[in-house]
Amino acid sequence: MNNTKLTTKEYWDDGYKNFKFSPMPDNYPTVKEIYSIFKKTDSKNVLEIGCFPGRLLYHFGKLGYELNGIDHTEYLQTMINWLKSNNFKIGEFRSDDIFNISYDKKYDVVFSSGFIEHFSNFDEVIEIHKKLVAKDGYLFLTAPNFSGLIQNKLHKIFDGDNLDKHYIPSMDVEKWKKIVDDGSFEIIKSEYIGGFDFWVGNKKRTIFERIIIKIIRLFLPLRFLPNSKSYSPEILLIAKKIV
Repeated sequence: MNNTKLTTKEYWDDGYKNFKFSPMPDNYPTVKEIYSIFKKTDSKNVLEIGCFPGRLLYHFGKLGYELNGIDHTEYLQTMINWLKSNNFKIGEFRSDDIFNISYDKKYDVVFSSGFIEHFSNFDEVIEIHKKLVAKDGYLFLTAPNFSGLIQNKLHKIFDGDNLDKHYIPSMDVEKWKKIVDDGSFEIIKSEYIGGFDFWVGNKKRTIFERIIIKIIRLFLPLRFLPNSKSYSPEILLIAKKIV
């Protein structure tokens, strides 16, 4: 496997060391999809790949899923402690590289958010996700959309450093569908979501850049707009394993 990452462990750890834990809001588009597709359970499990900081995994905990995860960060235990403090069922969490993962255990839901787009060999990364899904289980993939015309232009102007850490050709829902739709999965949903929104990574910016970004943010999020590859902020694919 040609394992080509666009980020490093040190990059993520630097951003995680002072992280304040909190769940994603209930009205966030991906959270709404979780509650739309997945129901309350006391017998199922979920694996999140690239699980830190657990802001979406939290919602699977609220639904009663046993929580499992893998992430190559030294701060993983702090996230586990936060999840435990919410009285969620805790399974196995590993601080490791995904390319070292074992396929012995299968999961009812295999999930990642903002993970696969950091690899140029994203097709192989999606295949790893697929191998971990149990029969009748679900694959749930989300990522930001920096490939659309409007989103790409905005990030090039205001968020270039962050843009460079993402493999833009991976941000294409049609490519995801071709990788997943191999006869063993049924595609449930695949689309760009979120209406229109725009966010940027952390970096030092000029006063002019900060003012322009603040002006843009004053008019966001425009969730009521129809979803579009050009400007919608996220990509979503949900598929059920049928074989």
